[in-house]
Parts: sequence; structure tokens; C-alpha cells
Amino acid sequence: MAIASTQNFYILWFRPEVSQTVTWGGNPNKPEMVDDHGLVHLSPRKSFAAWKENVRHTSLPWKLCEYEAALELRNAIIHVTLRHAAELSKLNVELERSNIDLDSFAYVASHDLKEPLRGIHNYSSFLIEDYGEILDAEGVSKLQTLTRLTRRMELLIDSLLHYSQLGRSELANIPIDLNILAQEVSDLFKITTTADSLDITINLLPTIVGDRSQISELITNLVSNAIKYNDNPLKTIEIGCLDSDAAQCLQREQPQLDILSGSQIIYVRDNGIGIDRSHFDDVFQIFKRLHTRDEYGGGTGAGLMIVKKIVDRHGGKIWIESTLGHGTTFYVSVPAPENNIN
Repeated sequence: MAIASTQNFYILWFRPEVSQTVTWGGNPNKPEMVDDHGLVHLSPRKSFAAWKENVRHTSLPWKLCEYEAALELRNAIIHVTLRHAAELSKLNVELERSNIDLDSFAYVASHDLKEPLRGIHNYSSFLIEDYGEILDAEGVSKLQTLTRLTRRMELLIDSLLHYSQLGRSELANIPIDLNILAQEVSDLFKITTTADSLDITINLLPTIVGDRSQISELITNLVSNAIKYNDNPLKTIEIGCLDSDAAQCLQREQPQLDILSGSQIIYVRDNGIGIDRSHFDDVFQIFKRLHTRDEYGGGTGAGLMIVKKIVDRHGGKIWIESTLGHGTTFYVSVPAPENNIN
């Protein structure tokens, strides 16, 4: 019984075999008689004699009431499914409204917090400059700590403000040549990094449709993390795209990723410290850090959270393959242009 015409959902009933003895009006293999001249004749008496057969591998026939019960069951399932779909639709509307309200709150709160925090930072700096000679070493140290903490809080607020802005702004979707974009990101890091300590390889990349500034930030954050969380003298980074065969193989082997058909799968691979499998989901959580605040150059822990937000807004997926101590690969699926969402 088909449940939905648009999807291959069915209910199957199986009935057991019921062995029966059936009496027929005659043997289908009618007995034949051969006369003395070798001619074949049928014997009416024997041809139409009652004949019994033991029937196997057959179930009892379905009754009309059973057909009707099956139809009633289908109607009940469809009714429940439609009601569930309506409830989900209502929840999605409420969730979307809540997300908009949360983004608005984060934006307003972050914006309003920056002013008094900047004042605390400035006054702490003034106190150190004007009264540093009067205060003892402990007093100066406390003011320096206060200045440092306000600076860290300002960075966290800036990250939260930027995160909320990502959800508020409309995507300016245009064709993007990722070869050019990745090269721009590479050139930026090579300027600020010692030449003999960084090797960035850019393989052939496709042209995608998306918001150029956000896609640039996505690649920049992934490359920045690959450099930051790397103890090797030579930090190697590879940016590339899976070919169609590799992408299809990945979709077959990992259907749980739910990658849209026709998606381009971009990757950023490094030889850094790696990520333990138990933390694959944690790294995308808001302000989640896997190391202490001062390890690996500090930071707010918002970079991958912002990357995840950008990927979600473009209708894609992001996931990790990593071995602790042997590097990490970030995969990002970018839907075909007709599947991109705002």
C-alpha cells in the first residue's frame, strides 16, 4: 500500500502459507489410453473424475474487510502526517521569529555594551599613565589586568556583534571564482607569515554562487586556524575541491551528511595538531575553545562558529576529518546555484 505518491513510502503485509487440499473438477493432466493400433484416446470417465491436489506456498485470500481496514489505516497515517507537518511548520515559524529576535537582541546588547566597556578600558589606561609612579607594583598590576580583561571582553562583544550581523544582512549572491579568492587569502597570510614556515597549495577550484565577502571570511578563518593550531616548523595547507567521482563516493559512504545533489565540496587540509573525534561538534559552538585562553595565540573561539553560520546561510554543510596530532581537514559543501538559500 503506497502512503505517499511523491515518496517511496509503502506498507507491506505478509501472510503465512496455508497448506490446503483442493478438489478440482478434473485432472488437468488428462489420462490417455492407447489402443492396439497405437492411437491415443481420452477416457471421459477418467478424464472428468474428481481430482484432489495438495496446494503449497499460497496464503489465504484477502477479505474485503481487510482491504477496507488497510485503506482506513492509510487515511489515519496521512491525517497524522499532515497534522505533524502543520505543527512543524508552526514551530519553524516560531523558531525563525525567535532567531530574528535573538539576533536583534545580540546586536543591540553588543552595541550598547561597547560604550561603557570602552570607558572602563580608557580610564584604566589613564590611571596607569597618570598615577603609575604613585601606585605600588601590585596596584599597577591590577590596573593592567583590568585593561587586559576589558580588551578581551571587547573582542568577545565584537565577535558576538559580527555573528548577529551575519544573520541580519541579506546575502549578495554572485558568481565567485574560488581560485582568485583563495589566492587572495593566501597572499594575505604570506605577507604576515615568515615565508619559509608556510606552504599553501591551491588546487583547481570551481566557480560558485554566494556572498563574496562571507565566503572570503570563511576561507580566511579556516586558513587562520590551520596556521594557529600548528606546531610544525613548516605549516602546510592545501585548498582544493573533490572531483565528481570522489563527491559521489562520499555521498554514498556517508549519507548522514545529507549533501544536496550537485554540490561542490571544498576542503582545507593542514598538518596541524588535529582535533579529537569527541570534539568535532564542540568546535562550532559559540565561544567554545578546546585549549586554554593563552594557548596558540589566544583568540575568542568564535572563528569556527562564524564559519558554521556562513555555511548554514549558504545552504551548505560543514564537517571535519581529523586525527589528533596528524592534521585536520575541513569539508564544506556548497549547493548548486538553484539550491542556494538566503
